[in-house]
Amino acid sequence: MPLVETFVELDVNFVMRAPQTVRVKRALEAHGASRFVTDYELVRENPPTDRVPVTLVVVSHRKRDDNSFCLVTNCAVSEDAAEPLTEAYRRRWGIKTSYQKIGEFLPRTSSPTFVVRLFEFLFAVAMYNLWILVCLFLAEQRNYKDRPAVSTALFRLFVLSVPDG
Repeated sequence: MPLVETFVELDVNFVMRAPQTVRVKRALEAHGASRFVTDYELVRENPPTDRVPVTLVVVSHRKRDDNSFCLVTNCAVSEDAAEPLTEAYRRRWGIKTSYQKIGEFLPRTSSPTFVVRLFEFLFAVAMYNLWILVCLFLAEQRNYKDRPAVSTALFRLFVLSVPDG
């Protein structure tokens, strides 16, 4: 709730996953449809109390038939845009995972110098991109289709073993 209040104060558009609280479950039961968009109000009942008007977007869960995927947003959303919005929201995991993988290529540093830290981050991004290319080239030879062809640990070991010059 404090985060949503801050977004509203700053006039920032947001889309967030809505946990299936008692109030959200009531809204699901009231509509009875597997996909709908409705006005909703986030409520903080503990002091300091507050109410923030948002839009509740509900679509069927992709993997579970008995569940719904719920989002709240302060953007205007039509019922036709509900599915594309939830698909865009689901794709954020790829971005999050990419940043985690880039972190695996970051060297450890205690330097407070911005230029040094920026160089190390950009180098890590370059190494990540090179790892992605290697995985793409080896995609057909993978034993397990749900894993990359080369782990980041193996890739780093290979890159570090290349002699200088």
